[in-house]
Formats: sequence, structure tokens, C-alpha cells
Amino acid sequence: MKAIPKGLFRAYDIRGIANEELTSHNAFQIGRSIGSQLEGSTSPRILLGRDARLSSPRIADSLADGLVHAGCDIIDIGQVPTPVLYFALQHFSIDNGVVVTGSHNPPEYNGIKIVLDQHCLHTHGITALYDRILQKKLHIATQKGQIEHKTIFDAYRQAVLNDVNLQRRLRIGLDCGNGITGAFAVKLFERLGCEVHPLFCEVDGTFPNHSPDPTKPENLNALQTLVQKEQLDIGIAFDGDGDRMIAVDGQGKILWPDRIMALLAQNILAEHPNRRVVFDVKCSQILLQTVEKSGATSVMCPSGHSLLKAKMLEENAIMGGEFSGHIILNDRQWQFNDDGIYAAARLLEYLSEAKQTPTEVFANIPDSYSTPEYKLYFSSPEAAQAAVKDFCTYHVLDGANISFVDGLRADFEDCWGLARASNTSPTITLRFEARTQERLTFIQDLFRNNLRVLDPDVVWNDGFVLDTEV
Repeated sequence: MKAIPKGLFRAYDIRGIANEELTSHNAFQIGRSIGSQLEGSTSPRILLGRDARLSSPRIADSLADGLVHAGCDIIDIGQVPTPVLYFALQHFSIDNGVVVTGSHNPPEYNGIKIVLDQHCLHTHGITALYDRILQKKLHIATQKGQIEHKTIFDAYRQAVLNDVNLQRRLRIGLDCGNGITGAFAVKLFERLGCEVHPLFCEVDGTFPNHSPDPTKPENLNALQTLVQKEQLDIGIAFDGDGDRMIAVDGQGKILWPDRIMALLAQNILAEHPNRRVVFDVKCSQILLQTVEKSGATSVMCPSGHSLLKAKMLEENAIMGGEFSGHIILNDRQWQFNDDGIYAAARLLEYLSEAKQTPTEVFANIPDSYSTPEYKLYFSSPEAAQAAVKDFCTYHVLDGANISFVDGLRADFEDCWGLARASNTSPTITLRFEARTQERLTFIQDLFRNNLRVLDPDVVWNDGFVLDTEV
């Protein structure tokens, strides 16, 4: 039998090509490793969920088989968005959970997100699962665990409806990207009082209309067209497993998550001043300035939903989020962990309280000239990491405030740039923002020239980067 690929075990989760890397055998081994981690627990119970990808039932069955062989009792909640599994952990008072999901990746990929002892597993915790398999330290229980099936959608829906109250009817576009949120999001937002115009809300694990990654502007084209054609108040898009959201305003302009967080922070911090807000290194200076203007403390952390949650716990933060669309709000009864559906509902709640249109509300938040995430491709993750390390060592960025929280972020008074090694692909991620187009060009050129010195073979396009041959 082939050895399990180390590359499956990423910084934030387990992820790979479903029928090549995340095979049934490997899923079984991972289940045994997770169950062995729980050996000796007074109550080795674990929740199991899965998304709508075609490979998810097979992987979930093999994962469950490994878990019960290690003595775990499973509560299977079936096909659910990832944040609904997080909710179910609280609802059923269970400390451990796994969800089979490929998140925002193309349909041939799949993965496993893991919660043990109420914490999302990341970095060393995920590596430990691989090491346990490699060293064959896998527990075989004298008595197999049991599998029980339960439903959670009704409880989740009611919790959101009890928590969120819209003051007026909003007309919204809803792009579920054929992901698992399409199973119930339309009815939920209608129950909240919205007029919903659905787009790609039929659950289809092949994702026939566009990739389930709303952070890519081209995947928002259909939503932008719908919002403008129907003259809607706002459009909302979810990723494949529903833990991320992005919006577009009534004119079709993309509302990136850090601007959405700025609006949420204004409202939340008005009721909870002097608290901490955590956000990742890819977020706007506008969010930082909004938080500090509200009298709160801003804390920057590395990118990654698991790292964000860990930092929020450490800082006792009232809210947090990432530029990729993970948003966590801790100001009310339930903790809806990076829940795109709940974040969208809260956003609509605040917009419904305003006398202005949603487009006018967001126009009140200072805007900037900014870029989406650019990718510089390398031959391997190690090559990308080495390039960022060299950049951190040999950069020439005179006058900038330099942060090494995650890669290198250089902040000037009126612009900033970021270069960091991705934890999920063999790339350097870059992002830029400035008050003027001139300064945006300046910061991009500054990074481009620094990176070209490190690697003269980089091929550039008119945006920023295209590819590299290293």
C-alpha cells in the first residue's frame, strides 16, 4: 500500500486531489489517527459532516470507519456547510468535529477540517496526525464506536432567526456557487424578511457555473450582472462550504471582506468599546483605522482561519476576519465561527437600520485604490517560502514600517504592500493598497523591483505577475 502523502497535511486542514491523494484508504488512516488522538478521552465523541462534492460521501464513510475503529462514537449530521458543523458542536455540547470539504477549491479537490477539544487543528496539530500514521501509533479499540445520525438545520436556522432582526425589507442577490449553502440559504434569508433573487443555488458538486471561490473577481461577474439588472440593494456570494462571504453593492462594485468588516466593526464597537479586533495581514489600512477610531485595539495576525481563531482566543477579541472572507463575530450569545451565512445576515441587519441605501452606506466608508490577491507561482511550496525568506532578508523598502507577522508587509503613510508564502499552494501571495492610483503604482513597482532582483526570470503581465520558471 502506498505511503500516505505528506502534502495532504496543510497548515489549516487536510487537502488534496480526491481520487489520487485523498483516497478511501488514506481517509481511513486519517480517521484512525484522529481517533487515536482522542484515546483516553472520557467521552470520545465526534461530530461528522460533509459538503456536496461528489467525492465527499466516499471520503466521509472511510473517515468514519477509521474513527469507529479507534473507538470514537460519531454523531453524523450529514451534508452541511462547515459553519453549521461549528454551530452543532455548541448545540450538542461536543468538543470534537470533522467536516469533509474542499472549501473553495475546484471540484477535483477535497479535504478535512478538524476541531479537537474545541480548537481548530492547525500547523503542528495537523503534522502530528501525519507523524502518528507514519510511526504506526494508531489505536485499535477493543470495542468499535457507534454511529448516530442527527439533523441540525432547524436548530441552526432558528438560532439565526432569533439573533438577527431586519428593520426593513431588502432586495438581495444570493450566489451560492452551487455549493452546500444552496440547500437552505434562500429560505433562511426569505424568513429574515429579504426578497431573494437566487443565483446558482442548486447544490451541484461539479460546480458547473463557476469555481466556488468568490475572492476571484471573475466568479462575481454573474452576481454583479444580476444585481444591476434587477436593481437590487446588494448581492452576496458564498464559497463552496459557506464559511466565507463577499458582497457587491447595488452598482455591482465588489465589497471586499475587509470593507465589510469595517462596517461591522463600526456598529459592534459602538456597543462594545475598548475591545480587540483581530484581522489578517492582507486586510486594508481602512479597517485598522476604523477600529482604532472606535477606541478599540487592532491586532494583526497571519493568514489562515485556524490561526485567526487561535489569535482571537488569545486576545479575547470581539470580532475578527480575513481578507479571504472568513468573518467571526463574538458579540452575541452564540459564537458563529467564521460563518459566511451569519456574517451576511448581520451585515443585512445593519444595512436595514440605515436610512441610506446599502450603496450609500458603503460610500461613507473611506475607499482606496487596491488590488485583489495576486499569485506568483513557483515549482514547489518550499521554493516560494525560500523566495519570501530572501525578500524578508534583502528587501530595500526605505521609509516603510515593516512587519514580519506573515511574510513581509510594508506600510507607508498612504500605501502598503504584502508578500507572503501561501500555506495552501506553491505561490507567493501579493496585495497592495493606496490612497491614490499614483501611490498604488509606486508600491507595486517597489515590490516588483525587489522581487525581480531576487528572481530575474519572473515573467510579468500588465496586472502584476503571471508565472515564474524557478
